[in-house]
Amino acid sequence: KFVRRDFFYFLDMRGFIRLAIAILERFTIKLLVDFTMLIHARGPCEMGGFWFLVTLLLSMAGSVGSVYLYSAHYEGDDKLDVETLQTVLGILGAVWVSSAISFTLVMRRTYLSTFYSLDKASDYFQKVSLNAREDQDDIKSDVLNYHPDVYRTWGDELLKPWTLKNWDRWEEEKPAWFTDKWIDHVPNEYIPYDWRVKYNKTKGRVEDPQMRRRSSLVQVKMLMGGEEEK
Repeated sequence: KFVRRDFFYFLDMRGFIRLAIAILERFTIKLLVDFTMLIHARGPCEMGGFWFLVTLLLSMAGSVGSVYLYSAHYEGDDKLDVETLQTVLGILGAVWVSSAISFTLVMRRTYLSTFYSLDKASDYFQKVSLNAREDQDDIKSDVLNYHPDVYRTWGDELLKPWTLKNWDRWEEEKPAWFTDKWIDHVPNEYIPYDWRVKYNKTKGRVEDPQMRRRSSLVQVKMLMGGEEEK
């Protein structure tokens, strides 16, 4: 995750809390997969398909290695029978393999690749944006609710033209997802300039210098008794 720049969680959090949540979440998911084979953790926003599969294989290899080390190096009086351990290990291994095969046979083939995919969270959200139909603005808009890192490398190509093109229509139609909270997540440059000024954003949104100068002149005229230009 560190090497592939995919360690931090995809939720839109900043500062120390983002690091703390990432450490807690990654550690917790790893434990759950090790001991429960939590299948949902194969998602690209969690462990990812490939590392999920590697973790499962390592868990099985760890069981074999543990039995070998115990049999070869433990000499206590309460040592368990080696043959019994090997038999139990063989049964558990057979159950694991048969379950995996049965699961693979009954699952939808379109999901098979999710068990060995190398996609990161950024790749996943990029595919969501690419696959969304023209009438699925609600699905595509959800991407902008997450941390900018998930769309930083491709957002200017896929999301920015989309928001600039449709913003006027959204303002007119007011879809359910088009809320002030959602707008707060949208990067400054993804919002048309006219609307950016109208919103009078304060979270890092910079108004056009000409508009600031015009605003100052208007204030001076009003103080001198003049009227604001329409």
